[in-house]
Amino acid sequence: GVGAALAAPGVLALVTTSAPNEAARNRGLALFTAVSSAGASIGLLLGGVLTDFVSWHWTLFVNVPIGAAVLLLARRFVSETPRIRGRFDVVGAVTATLGSVAVVHGFISAADRGWTAPLTLASFVVGVALIGLFVRTESRVAAPLLPLSLVRNRIRGGALVLMALVVGAQFSTFFLVTQYLQLVLGFSPVATGAAFLPLSLAIFATSRVSARLVAKVGPRPMLLTGTLGLTASFVWLSSISTTSTYAAHLLGALVLNGVSAALVFMPVTVVVLGGVERSQAGTVSGLLQTAQQLGGAIGLAAIVSVYASQSVRGQFVPGVEPAFYTSASFTLVALLVAAVVLRSRRESAPEAAPVPPARETVAVAAADSAEAC
Repeated sequence: GVGAALAAPGVLALVTTSAPNEAARNRGLALFTAVSSAGASIGLLLGGVLTDFVSWHWTLFVNVPIGAAVLLLARRFVSETPRIRGRFDVVGAVTATLGSVAVVHGFISAADRGWTAPLTLASFVVGVALIGLFVRTESRVAAPLLPLSLVRNRIRGGALVLMALVVGAQFSTFFLVTQYLQLVLGFSPVATGAAFLPLSLAIFATSRVSARLVAKVGPRPMLLTGTLGLTASFVWLSSISTTSTYAAHLLGALVLNGVSAALVFMPVTVVVLGGVERSQAGTVSGLLQTAQQLGGAIGLAAIVSVYASQSVRGQFVPGVEPAFYTSASFTLVALLVAAVVLRSRRESAPEAAPVPPARETVAVAAADSAEAC
């Protein structure tokens, strides 16, 4: 967890700051999404092979050679960015981390013990208190871990909420469909990994054209289409039963889910990073990754809680319908966020210091083009 928290925002920040212009950054973000989907496909297949033929323990070893290769090649191919002097915000880091953990633990406890259990309520109270202390700290220290101006902007805040909702809903796809394939359809681990290939390949293929789509129509139409498609895919998946088959009832929904997810991930990243100074690229990238991780953890806990409340002992299917409807409600809210928050250029342009026209963000430039049409 600590390693991922250090690596993921750093990669996204490098993609943002190393691009010579906004068009190149746009292509880099699209490639980032495509490579992530390819990695997911390989991971699912390789994990299934190792689990089937060796042991699931070996799935934890997969990242070791990858990490070793990165350590050897990073110095040669990755340029170091300028360092910024300043005191580290220890209080902000501690309160943000512990507050997030407490809130996530509250959702996990709710799934296990119920929403009114003392441990659940205590976790939420402690989490909210720590996050409140974090916000107060960031408004007072000279070098805050998270400058509050970055999240006060309506468009950026809305985009972060949208990302959290979508990732939270997406976790249900992997969690529920994986178990359905193995427990109901009798798929092996390898077959289960292969069953997700259409979803990952759909993300990969759509990501390859998403950069051109953002430049042509802007991020808002893509976000509206993507969240609507995700909602439809979850409603489609909610209809699976003990007599369903993969080809007839899951394949189409997974492809629709993958295409729709790709229409969301890249443009929302462009919107969040739009207008950000190079010195704050790492901070905003970390904020985006935090929204994804918190959204995934909270979303999965909420969906599992709904599933458990409707489940029947010894049967997997009864809780699936309300669980996927919960996912659909997440993406439906994300659709409303995209419709309301991203409704005009004046509202969506991130508040930043004036910059030359050549460095205008992709989100604003695309919105201008859309308005001109």
